[in-house]
Amino acid sequence: MPLLKFNLRWNDDINVERDIEILHSHTFHDFHEAIKKSFIFPPTMEAVMYVSNDVWKKGQAISSVVEKNIRGAEALSMKRTPIGALLGQQYQKFIYSADHIKNWGLLIELISMNPDPTDVGPYPKTSREEGVSPATFGKQGAEKDSVTEIEDKFGINDIIQDEDVADLNIDNDLGVE
Repeated sequence: MPLLKFNLRWNDDINVERDIEILHSHTFHDFHEAIKKSFIFPPTMEAVMYVSNDVWKKGQAISSVVEKNIRGAEALSMKRTPIGALLGQQYQKFIYSADHIKNWGLLIELISMNPDPTDVGPYPKTSREEGVSPATFGKQGAEKDSVTEIEDKFGINDIIQDEDVADLNIDNDLGVE
C-alpha cells in the first residue's frame, strides 16, 4: 500500500506548514480528520477539498457534507472517495477550504510517494509542524514558545531585572543621575 506525504501550507501565511503522511487507500475524510487534528480546527468543522492544477485553480470538489458519490454531482463524498483515486499527477495539488466563519484555506501538495513503506505505524499522521495554527490565535493559555519556556524555567527575566536594579544602585552611588 503506497504511503503518500503531503505538504500543507496556510494560504495566508507561508510560515505555517504541516506535513501529513497518509496511505493511498485512505479516504479524503480520513485526510480531513488528520488536517483538523494537526491544525487544531474545531472537531465538527466541515470542509471542501478541490483537485487543483499547477497554478492552484480549483477543479473537482470533494465535500465533507456529501454522503454519496453520484455521477455528475457537483461534489464527491470525502467519506467514499479514496485519495489514490484522484492522484493524476506526480506532484498532485489540492486546495482545502474550511467551512468556517474565518474562511480558512490550505494549499496541499503531494511531495513524496513511497510505494513500499517499511514503517507500518498508524496513519494518517503529522510528520512535521512549522508555525502556529491560526485556529489558536487569540486563545488564552496558548502554549509558550521554547524561548519563553527557557526564560521561565531558569528565571532569566528575574535575573535581568535584578541586574538592571543593581546597575541603577551603582550609578546612584557614584552620583550619576
